[in-house]
Amino acid sequence: MFKNIPALHDAVAVIERFFHNGVADVLTGLSALANSIAKNGGTVLLTAAASAVAAAEAQGGSGADKLKAAQATVIATLTAQGLPVVTNAINGAIEAAVAQHKANLAADAAVS
Repeated sequence: MFKNIPALHDAVAVIERFFHNGVADVLTGLSALANSIAKNGGTVLLTAAASAVAAAEAQGGSGADKLKAAQATVIATLTAQGLPVVTNAINGAIEAAVAQHKANLAADAAVS
């Protein structure tokens, strides 16, 4: 499309490579995180993270306070279940739960 304008063609090619490589890198990272969550607690980890995020949000405090509370709750749940405590899996599950919590709040606000 932009082959007749070399500088623009080069810029488009750079942007295409950036998005192609960037998306591939993001997908690779997300896939690795999903595998870590699945291997290190799976549904128990995800459910514990969702409950911990809801409790931390209800308790309030700074973002750091809520993260610390959620992490402690998830670690206690995993330990009680005899499941491995793997930080990146725990943090990934908590971040997913936070994203879902925010999406739920936005959906509720849109309905109201």
